[in-house]
Amino acid sequence: MKTSIKTLAILATVGMFLVLIMGATVTNTESEQGCGHTWPLCRGQFVPQFAVATAIEYAHRADAAVETILILALAMGALYLYRQHREVRILVPLMVGFLFIQAGLGAWAVVYPQMAVAIALHFGVSLIAFASVLLTTIFLFEAEEGEEVRDRPIPTSFSRSVWGVTAFSYVVVYLGAYVRHSHADLACSGWPLCNGSILPLASGSVATNFVHRLAAGVLALAIVGLVLASRRLQATRPDLYRASLVALAMVALQALSGAVVVFTRLDLFSALAHAATAGLLFGSLAYLCMHVLPRSARQLEMVPRGLVPQAAVDPAGIPR
Repeated sequence: MKTSIKTLAILATVGMFLVLIMGATVTNTESEQGCGHTWPLCRGQFVPQFAVATAIEYAHRADAAVETILILALAMGALYLYRQHREVRILVPLMVGFLFIQAGLGAWAVVYPQMAVAIALHFGVSLIAFASVLLTTIFLFEAEEGEEVRDRPIPTSFSRSVWGVTAFSYVVVYLGAYVRHSHADLACSGWPLCNGSILPLASGSVATNFVHRLAAGVLALAIVGLVLASRRLQATRPDLYRASLVALAMVALQALSGAVVVFTRLDLFSALAHAATAGLLFGSLAYLCMHVLPRSARQLEMVPRGLVPQAAVDPAGIPR
């Protein structure tokens, strides 16, 4: 049964990533009203007559419906087999809760069109939904293969940095979504300069675009800092170093795809690549957040005594 749950988890993770990409496709093709102002039916029909915009929006809804079934099945399986683990008790409610919040925001935007500042929340919620499914899947595999590496101590400053950078990345992603939904994508011509200037006279859409670029630059530097800090921990915590390198690669691809968006004047492929790398970047940072947390005392009690890592045992031989 555990093998089946792992397979289901992989399918759910891929499915949630597709929901993320399909949502970005709807936005970048301006197909939000492809099904009119009706939800969950499309133009009042279960299977509508298809125009291009209708097909895109309908495909997104169908994908989300299948993903809902996968997530609910995964949640029940994970709770049945691993409910004693703290990670599962946290991640499963996040996974299910943000799945329904995501669907609710999508329905709200369709039936009652919202301002860009509210619609941008939809992508941010989708990121948390994707990250929670991804972490659940990773945990299911690590629980079987051994995750004692998490018990090796790390500096408190590094842990705080990871959480701080992850929170800031969410702000950067929200700003990016707001740029897209407020149609400020091309307010700054050229890249990395904005309208040929390092510090442009920013107002309106130019200010919106420039603030996002500035925040993205700060995020990239912060991730470089995480890589340098985790490199010093590489001998004992290779998991953190590898994840930091993945985050660095994703933020580099994020910047590159952002530049291509500008140079191609909002080409669909580049816009989708920008959204995809945002999801993978946030996922890699979420993995770091999970791995800077040691396992709970209850989990350590479940490990055979000889397998408890030395760093997790006090001088009396009792798991911490």
